[in-house]
Amino acid sequence: MAQETKTVEFKSRVVDRKPCSITIDVEVAENVASCEVENAFSQMQKYAKVDGFRQGKVPISVIKQKFLEQAKNKAIENIVRKTVLDALGRENFVPIDFPVVDEFDYELGQVLKYSFSTQCHPKIELKDYKGISIKKEVFKITDANLNQSLDALRERNARLVESKSLEVKKDSFVGVDYEAFDNEGKPLPEITSKGHMLDLSSGNTLEGFKDALVGAKVGEEKDAKIEYPADYPNKALAGKTISFKVKVIEIKEKQVSELNDDFAKDMGTENLEDLKNKVKETMEMQEKRRQDMDVEKQIIDYLLEKNKFEVPSSLVAEQKTALIEKMKSYMQNQGAPKEYIANQVELGDSKFAQEAENNVRLSYILNSICNAENLAVTNTDIESEKNKMKSSNSGIDTDVDKYFNEKKENILVFLKERKLFNFLIDNAKVETEEKDMPLSKN
Repeated sequence: MAQETKTVEFKSRVVDRKPCSITIDVEVAENVASCEVENAFSQMQKYAKVDGFRQGKVPISVIKQKFLEQAKNKAIENIVRKTVLDALGRENFVPIDFPVVDEFDYELGQVLKYSFSTQCHPKIELKDYKGISIKKEVFKITDANLNQSLDALRERNARLVESKSLEVKKDSFVGVDYEAFDNEGKPLPEITSKGHMLDLSSGNTLEGFKDALVGAKVGEEKDAKIEYPADYPNKALAGKTISFKVKVIEIKEKQVSELNDDFAKDMGTENLEDLKNKVKETMEMQEKRRQDMDVEKQIIDYLLEKNKFEVPSSLVAEQKTALIEKMKSYMQNQGAPKEYIANQVELGDSKFAQEAENNVRLSYILNSICNAENLAVTNTDIESEKNKMKSSNSGIDTDVDKYFNEKKENILVFLKERKLFNFLIDNAKVETEEKDMPLSKN
């Protein structure tokens, strides 16, 4: 049978109260606190192990002498557990997690005092989420856009072949071996490389290499001196001057295929016309995604501007940590040095804080709209999405079923968000403007 938790008489006083937080002082009378200490001693006597005594038979005087601090801490813990939620109940304050005791003051024979803080969800009065004015740009894909995409496809699939030129040109691909030395002539083996391919036409290739290699022939050795900028991503090189001895191993040039049926077949299509159709379909899908993202951003910016309220700082801190970890993980996967990553985290601190606050506030706004408009995801919605995935991926029905079972929560979030934004768009004032898609800048 479960033991009934007795209530404890106490006094409480609100020290500070804000929309999402509260701080309360609590006082428990000396006789109540002493009683809790005695109860703690009694419990310890049942289980304590002391040399010279059998378990459960240790005299209470010995228990009090050896376990005073433990009993006092246990009493404080019990009193806090029995009073903290009642103190919040007096203020009609519903916490989002268990309160944190900021400080306490207690000595045997005295009044027990402690202070605690906690946070709650904000009370939201939704404003202006219907009738949002949206300007929707629709870009039409022109022949010039299509040709530019086809040219980019050819460039991405170009091959490197032996250069017809005997000398390195400004747009050559140069295979090199190089050794590196610091400004005192000391070798830097960690920077030395063999068989490294340099694209001299790339903006990422340092000018010092370009200047040294243009005009060189296979087998020639050249000296290059590079002054790395102070903000260079690799901190081992940033702000330093490094000398290189570079030997040209090979000279290659890019060979771009002609735009014809043969190239189209290499790309997995039937002919050039089929390739053009598929490329255009891809461009149209990308344009549709761009439109959707732009409209969604306008809605989010509007909702955040019109619905400003305080949110729990603990949730903001969690979201900020998640954003930072996501960025750190991305940079680590890109091979960025730890020092560079740490510097970026420091530089972006205020940006992360603002983004985290916006994300938390937006989640409250969107959930409130869903509740106000009864925008729940039904089993019919889930089955419809599942059937749509099956129809577009024939032959993998079992895999789709498994995916929906394993990722159910993620799918529910996705469908709920899509239903919400469809609702907001359906109830918005959308002004559409059609124009030719601008050409990409090379």
